[in-house]
Amino acid sequence: MNWDVAHIIYALGAITVVVAMLFRKGVIIPSLVTTFLLGWAYKGGFGEGIVAGLAAIYNANIMAAKELFSIILLIAFMVGMLNALKELGADRKMITPIQGIMVNGHAAYWILFVATALLSTAFWPTPAVPLVAAVLIPVALRVGLPPIGIAIAITLAGQGMALSADALMQVAPALSAKAAGMPQLSEAIWIKSIVLTLIVGGVASVISYVRIAKTIKKPAGMQKEEAQLDELDETYFEEGEAEAAATLEFMPQKESGATATFFAVFTIVMFLLDIVAMSVFDIKGGDAGALIGGTAAIIMLVATIVKHKGDAFEEIGERLTEGFGFAIKIMGSIIPIAAFFFLGGQEHSTAVFGEGAPGFLFDIVEGIQAYIPSNEFIAAFGVLLVGILCGIDGSGFAGLPITGALAGALSHGTGIDTSMLAAVGQMGSIWSGGGTFIAWSSLIAVAAFVGVSPIELARKNFLPVMTGLIIATILAVIIW
Repeated sequence: MNWDVAHIIYALGAITVVVAMLFRKGVIIPSLVTTFLLGWAYKGGFGEGIVAGLAAIYNANIMAAKELFSIILLIAFMVGMLNALKELGADRKMITPIQGIMVNGHAAYWILFVATALLSTAFWPTPAVPLVAAVLIPVALRVGLPPIGIAIAITLAGQGMALSADALMQVAPALSAKAAGMPQLSEAIWIKSIVLTLIVGGVASVISYVRIAKTIKKPAGMQKEEAQLDELDETYFEEGEAEAAATLEFMPQKESGATATFFAVFTIVMFLLDIVAMSVFDIKGGDAGALIGGTAAIIMLVATIVKHKGDAFEEIGERLTEGFGFAIKIMGSIIPIAAFFFLGGQEHSTAVFGEGAPGFLFDIVEGIQAYIPSNEFIAAFGVLLVGILCGIDGSGFAGLPITGALAGALSHGTGIDTSMLAAVGQMGSIWSGGGTFIAWSSLIAVAAFVGVSPIELARKNFLPVMTGLIIATILAVIIW
């Protein structure tokens, strides 16, 4: 175990942040302080160390902002588009057909869950979340599902189930198998990961549903007279939910005839064409997110021109300002936290501290590996723990080389199923960092679209997901 003072500071900082989250405290202060101390300790000395620590705060946050800007931009375009559509009344037209299925908040939770899981399995969560945000979130709010319930359903299905199994693209099981030194086990890991993610997702979704069921309201907008719909005010929502709904411009508004109908159809068709393009041209990951973002920008532009005509040159700026304002409001507090945890990976650490800088988190995890016994249950839970720890940096796939290698090492000569251990590690790394309970992971995009705190969403997901992971790990050892 080759840890220095900087590694110890990183470990203590990570523990402090996690404990603060569990006690519902803000974590920006410990993140900034630990980043400063980390820079000081890595550079060494008094004067030079202090200067390095101060520079580390700035450089780490710049690095994190660059990494997260693609998400910020996507959010800005999507929110700007939604606000432009609302001005035309197209948002109401677009969701009217779905109201026949989403009859109440309870149905909305499960429809969101299934729809997000299917879309994310096909195209990964990054492009799937904006699609869901554009079409399903508005009606889910109107039929009584609270914003936090919407966010939970989407993250569990997309960032959790779909991403951890990676059933269609199979990138995750391939990475795990190669890291274990047994590429031929890719199919076995793939099958086991699908079974395990269904268990984790099933347990977590049911527990979450039970926990939020009492907060689901009677559907708004079920009154017969349209005038009654427009009287909906903040008293319908819990504290904070009205702000989220108003910010995203999902509050009720009358339709404006043929123009609203055209843009409702136009928006849905454009996003459906995106899905077709992703399939035909094999567009994945960030490229798929770029396609969705560009589509949202064009819809925003056309809708603003139709609504404001000659004044569109000024009004388009207003829509973008609204979008960026909302994105920064959600993401601004996440950047300092992400800045600290990103230093756990060598690539990001090198960007801040220069060539030769270590990946603090991954060094720590590698040091722990040697102390995990070869007992089947202990080995499985050890790999699970390592996977969860690797996910703390907010990147679920980054931990797969470690969990895969650990699975191969622990199973060597012990008779333990390598593919089982690798699948368990894959669950831990992606369910955490993918992410469902790491506030600085891709979870922040979901929180931003819905208008809830990423940290609060992470807290809400933590217990259900951890319960699901524990049950799935026990069953994995028993079955395989």
